[in-house]
Amino acid sequence: MPTIKINDVALSVTPGTLVLDACRRVGIDIPHYCYHPALTPVATCRMCLVEIKGQPKLATSCTTTVPLAPKDHPEAVVMEVFTNTPAVADARAGVMEFLLINHPLDCPICDQAGECKLQDYSYLYGSGDSRMAEVKRRYRYEDLGAKIVIDKNRCIHCTRCVRFTREISGGGELIVAQRGAHLEVTTYIGKSLDQNPFAGNVVDLCPVGALTNRDFRFRKRVWYLKSVPSISRHSALGSPIWIDHEGNEIHRFRPRPLEGKETTHFISDEERNAYSSYNRTGRAPAAMLKGAGASSESIREALQAAGSLAVIGQGTFGCDAAQRLGELASSADLRYGSGGKTFAVVLPKYQTSADGILNRRGFMDRGFRFGALEELLGKVQKGEVKAVVLLHDAAFTSAKENELLGQILKVAAFSLAMEVEPSDLGRMATAWLPITNLAEESDFIVNHDGDLRRYQKALQPPKGVRTVPAWVKELSAVPVHA
Repeated sequence: MPTIKINDVALSVTPGTLVLDACRRVGIDIPHYCYHPALTPVATCRMCLVEIKGQPKLATSCTTTVPLAPKDHPEAVVMEVFTNTPAVADARAGVMEFLLINHPLDCPICDQAGECKLQDYSYLYGSGDSRMAEVKRRYRYEDLGAKIVIDKNRCIHCTRCVRFTREISGGGELIVAQRGAHLEVTTYIGKSLDQNPFAGNVVDLCPVGALTNRDFRFRKRVWYLKSVPSISRHSALGSPIWIDHEGNEIHRFRPRPLEGKETTHFISDEERNAYSSYNRTGRAPAAMLKGAGASSESIREALQAAGSLAVIGQGTFGCDAAQRLGELASSADLRYGSGGKTFAVVLPKYQTSADGILNRRGFMDRGFRFGALEELLGKVQKGEVKAVVLLHDAAFTSAKENELLGQILKVAAFSLAMEVEPSDLGRMATAWLPITNLAEESDFIVNHDGDLRRYQKALQPPKGVRTVPAWVKELSAVPVHA
């Protein structure tokens, strides 16, 4: 591999590596606006300029690549890069002054404040003074639909959003129109972002707050939020996300890109907007036995007295939950899997599976058999299985599977459902226990690609609501008789 020097630090890299990425490998953060690892580099913002020995002008590190080493001298230094020279500092200050000429001073009301690259880079690389005495440019208002709000006066024309709609989502709704001082990001006549199922990603891509989410707009200052790494259950692959929460309430989901995983940069609007379903409202559900409130001890005694026990685990829960649930079964062959939700494949590159049961593989690794519920129904009807414990989420159960599960619960001598909130199916069970949702627990999954993805607890569950492992421990306890 060719060797380059960055501020006199030697580094061996693959030919074709972007200088910007090479700098990151040695711990040097190159400021940039237009560059994004999942989009085509275009070098429009000019913020990532570096000095390269032997070149008369500064070069954009987001488009300059490392060349091949000479065949007769493979160990030679093929490029010397400098990121801290006076020329580079002067160029960055000039770019910042140019970008701020027409940018409005509305940071106090901007949703991007606190995570704005324009603020950060202005502080790090700007001059601190403005020579702009003229009236700032103003754009007319434009409606992008029910999802996204655009403020063109804040736009610095990095074109990330435009490239996203062309290269990733494919709708091409956003374009660059006009030229020079009248340049603007806009839409084709009659188009909006409402039909784009991945439209929310343009908000994450925008570095300056020109595009904001109508759902999150003016709701919360980001510096009050705490970010916890998690995954999306509304994704076939368990997309890694950030849960941003404050006051035991989730305020938004954001994509959490993983190193070397280009497909983790974006999430669908369905995943993004699912955050509200994890915020509990009203009184927390309580344990039930035969339609009335009951103690966990009474449910445990009824379960243990029922006889041979089978478990049904829906593959949208974590692996730790699956492991503990499986331990309740009377034998290893009485572990059954469930879940019938599918997702339409809109972007094949980012959705390699239509199966909405994201941890199916994790459950199968722990002995759960999917597609065998009719076998279980037969065993229950014959009396070979007396009790059934069901781990369930109605949102991920198909109508056909829901009917089959209902028959099993009706025929079983004793049935116990564990759910976050009671469903029609859960109410059919003899007993019911409230469990934590994804944001209230820590666990991990193994997705369809075999990737292990962990998620961490963000919220405190209500009193009386426990994780699946905690309930299993309670149900498995040996009763103490006086």
